[in-house]
Amino acid sequence: MKITLRQAKPSDADWLEPFYESLMRPYVELTHAWDKSVFRAKFQPEFTSIIQLRGKDIGMFKVEPQEECLFLGDIQVSPEYQEQGIGSALVEDLCNAARQANLPVRLRVLNGNPARQFYERRGFRKISDLDNCVEMEWRSPSRSRKK
Repeated sequence: MKITLRQAKPSDADWLEPFYESLMRPYVELTHAWDKSVFRAKFQPEFTSIIQLRGKDIGMFKVEPQEECLFLGDIQVSPEYQEQGIGSALVEDLCNAARQANLPVRLRVLNGNPARQFYERRGFRKISDLDNCVEMEWRSPSRSRKK
């Protein structure tokens, strides 16, 4: 399956907002109330890519380069395309980029979200507990464990 990424535009928020809500609201509501205003307030097209399959928009992939890590803010794939290796391929590519940059990859996953197991299977480990989520990190096996 050949996926491509395109840079998000501000107008993508119009379809991404309900898309994101449909996927994430059930997990958010396990720990706190859903706030409809949060997605638009935090949407950053400059760090967001739209996942495409044969030119069709099927998801979003948000990575924010930071000084100390590559921060995986979101990976959302339309349900009909889940469990087909898309997320795995994107995370593998991100980890390869992090290895080349000699940086870890960090992310946050909501408590109760089965995505945590997805990340654990790919070598991410919990580094801290936060209010409603855990922070996880992937480090290249060849990279030392400096903090």
